[in-house]
Amino acid sequence: MPADPKERARALSTRSNMLLPGLLAWVGTVGAPAFERGVGVGPRVAACAALVAMVVGPFLTEARPWVGRAVGIHATVVLCLVTWLSLGANIGVQHLEPVRAAIGAVAWVLFAFGWGATRAPGTPEDDPRAIPGAPLPARSRLPTAAAPIFAVGLIGAALTLFAAWRVSRPSHALLSHAAAAVAAIALVTSAAKIAVDRQDYKPLTPPTARIGAAVRPLSVLAIALIVRFAWMLVE
Repeated sequence: MPADPKERARALSTRSNMLLPGLLAWVGTVGAPAFERGVGVGPRVAACAALVAMVVGPFLTEARPWVGRAVGIHATVVLCLVTWLSLGANIGVQHLEPVRAAIGAVAWVLFAFGWGATRAPGTPEDDPRAIPGAPLPARSRLPTAAAPIFAVGLIGAALTLFAAWRVSRPSHALLSHAAAAVAAIALVTSAAKIAVDRQDYKPLTPPTARIGAAVRPLSVLAIALIVRFAWMLVE
């Protein structure tokens, strides 16, 4: 442990960022289904092993960072996956509680952020090994209307996530939220790329060439769909 009280407080804060979200995620998505009635010994052993790896990992990062990350991240996630696979139908959509599942999803995101490396306070120029010099000028400026374009994409992503909550059937709600998350990420990423690269965009190949290159794969896909549809009619 560091002798300086500030360093000890910082180390405790870092470990808390790793542990607390992970424990919340484990309780809601791993421990609760693993310790329900009728569950066998295998899932419970895997869940307990995942908890031990999750708790031990942060304390190994000080002496051996790569060992701590291997235990706290990789071993924990693998053991959680083993638990879920061994539970089988016990973690089906019909058994999910929406509130607990939502809290668990958020906790897993915070667990990932907690293990992310953060830069030390200060600026890179404060490092004694930094070479002094004049500030580097920006390579270019944002194109006109870049901010409104990105704002439109961000609003569209928010509306997509909001629309997923309109699905009332439990069996379809989980799929709708997953699809909404993927669509929101795609919208934000596309809006950022369009907003930044709009001025310097030059297609490498003409649209007709791209369409011509996709004719064969699309034809194979169409034939496969027709065969599958015909097979369904025969059955």
